[in-house]
Amino acid sequence: MPQDPAVIQRQIEQTRAELAETVDAIAEIVSPRRVAERANEQIRVKVGELRERLVPAGSSPRPAALPGGRAGHQDAEGGLAAAGSSGISGKGVPTEVVRTVRWERVALASAVFLLAVGARRRRRRR
Repeated sequence: MPQDPAVIQRQIEQTRAELAETVDAIAEIVSPRRVAERANEQIRVKVGELRERLVPAGSSPRPAALPGGRAGHQDAEGGLAAAGSSGISGKGVPTEVVRTVRWERVALASAVFLLAVGARRRRRRR
């Protein structure tokens, strides 16, 4: 079954083009930037789910117990803040310390942690 060289050449070119598309798709999937974006999105979803569990839709945020027996409340930026007396000012009046959880920082730190764990696992496999 001899084939025409021009037909064979077209088949080779078509196969090369398909292979290039496949390699590009694989590179897109495993690129560090895309992996980080997917991890960040997964963390955002999980944080959103946790927020929904803690403060169901339609209800007002309630103070939450935090370590040290302090009560928390939602701050203006949507973070969880803890307020409590933690000292005496110069006039003998107790001062108030407010601690705020910044959810975007939690998500970023979690993404960095996941990337570090993934990189370490990848090194161990080699």
